[in-house]
Amino acid sequence: MNCCRWGQAVTLIDNALLVHGGKTDEFNSYSYASAPSNNDVLYLSLASSFDTSSIPWQLVSSSTNASTSQGPYLAWHTLSAFNDTEILLFGGELDPNSLTVLPATADSAFLLNASNLTDPLWITEPTSWANEPIRRMRHTTSSAGGMVYLVGGEKADGSNEAFSDHYVFDINIPSFTLLPSLNGPPDLSGHAAIVLANGSLIVFGGYCGSQTALLPLTTIWMMDTTQPTLQWSVLSASNTNVPSPRQAFAATPLSNGTILIHGGTDAVFQNVYSDGWMLDTTQNPMVWSEVAALSQLGTRLDHFAVTSGSQIIFGFG
Repeated sequence: MNCCRWGQAVTLIDNALLVHGGKTDEFNSYSYASAPSNNDVLYLSLASSFDTSSIPWQLVSSSTNASTSQGPYLAWHTLSAFNDTEILLFGGELDPNSLTVLPATADSAFLLNASNLTDPLWITEPTSWANEPIRRMRHTTSSAGGMVYLVGGEKADGSNEAFSDHYVFDINIPSFTLLPSLNGPPDLSGHAAIVLANGSLIVFGGYCGSQTALLPLTTIWMMDTTQPTLQWSVLSASNTNVPSPRQAFAATPLSNGTILIHGGTDAVFQNVYSDGWMLDTTQNPMVWSEVAALSQLGTRLDHFAVTSGSQIIFGFG
């Protein structure tokens, strides 16, 4: 398994982590963007404790093993489990060495059957399946109530043009349906979208292409996914103590209605951050507070954070 990995997609399913793809550079011979992508699927059981100095990742699917089901070579895409056994993969930057279609094609939705977590099965869907939008990367997907909510992203063609259209995916139809635009997030990439335990979809941070700037972390978009009519509202966080604007940071919800973030980078991917913060969504206005201990993780971007019980797992980047 390569030691350096970023831009991977991660999902939590059946008390286990599945990680797919990302860029790898074992010998530090590539730039951040030019490193090759892979199609690995890694499995990590969270059912029992393990030594963090020797994490028991299992490589359960890869081009290095032709007997396993093969997925696409991608980076900066997403995985979202929408039930106990099925996962939606969407978007991502195609590896230049495996480029067979135009990056602006509606061809980036795959399903992954994880009924056997150590032998997952890829299901390739046809172009424009389920009215899917065109390929994008650095977007977010979040699962709630069997639905997957897709927010933002940028074109996977190197243009840096971002999307302001957002969607909800329903496997029962199946279909991607355009979400309302009124009061919704603008064209964002590298942001966070988190579903809280009460069904609220919270969106913040990232880079806005039309404004050519990172967005302040005092601006929060919220959608109640439990309502029959979906609509956005714009909320504000207190400006007393606020993290610096950033993109490509890790974010995960906690059980008490707070959201934890760590790291990320500036608008031009030059300065990488090591600080960590908590957003208390239960207060009005919402309140940020710094978590000093998280700086021990060091500077990191394009990593992941996942909450499992009372533990938070950070990985890669």
